[in-house]
Amino acid sequence: MSDRSTANILAVVGSLRKASIHRIIARTIVEELPEGIDLDVLDLADLPLYNGDDEQAGPPSQVRTLVAKATAADGVLIISPEYNSSLPALTKNAIDWLSRPPRTWQGTAVTLIVATGGRRAGLGIRTHLEQILDHQRVRIFPFLGIGTYGDKIADGAVTDPATRAEILDHVRRFAEFSLEPPPVAAGD
Repeated sequence: MSDRSTANILAVVGSLRKASIHRIIARTIVEELPEGIDLDVLDLADLPLYNGDDEQAGPPSQVRTLVAKATAADGVLIISPEYNSSLPALTKNAIDWLSRPPRTWQGTAVTLIVATGGRRAGLGIRTHLEQILDHQRVRIFPFLGIGTYGDKIADGAVTDPATRAEILDHVRRFAEFSLEPPPVAAGD
C-alpha cells in the first residue's frame, strides 16, 4: 500500500442521458463517497469522436482535459451501460483517446461499474472491456456488474441498501488498489 492516504479517482459516465441509471450510480458515489477518496466525475458529452486528423493537429481542449485528468488520477472508474452486449460509443471513444501516444494512463488502475436490466449483469461489456484494457497496460481491478437493476435503482436513486453498500464497497476497495504501486515487470 502507498504511504498516501487519499486516492484521486477520475470517474467517467458512459451515458449521455441526464437521468441514466449510470449517472444515478455516479451521484450515489459522490453523495456517499467513502473517506480517503477524492472523486472527479468528468462529463464526456462534449468529447469529440476520435479522429487522427484532430490528434495530429493537436487534440481539442476536451481531449486534453480528459488526458490530463486521467494522467493525474490514481484510478479511472468507468460507470457505463452495456449496449448490444458491448461498450457504448461514448465509453469506447474515451478509451480510444486515452490509448493514443503518449498513453499517459499506462499503469493507472481501471475498473467498471455496469448495471443492466437482465441477470447477466453486463457480462458482454465486462468481457469486451477487459479485452480492450488488456492492451492498454493499465492495472485492471475486478469489475462490478449489477443485474436486474429495476428492483434496485428507482425514482432517481439506488434504493436497495445492499446494492448501495456493494457499490460503495467496490469504490473503496478500488481506491485502495489504485494506491498500490504497480507490480515490477520481470527484468526491470
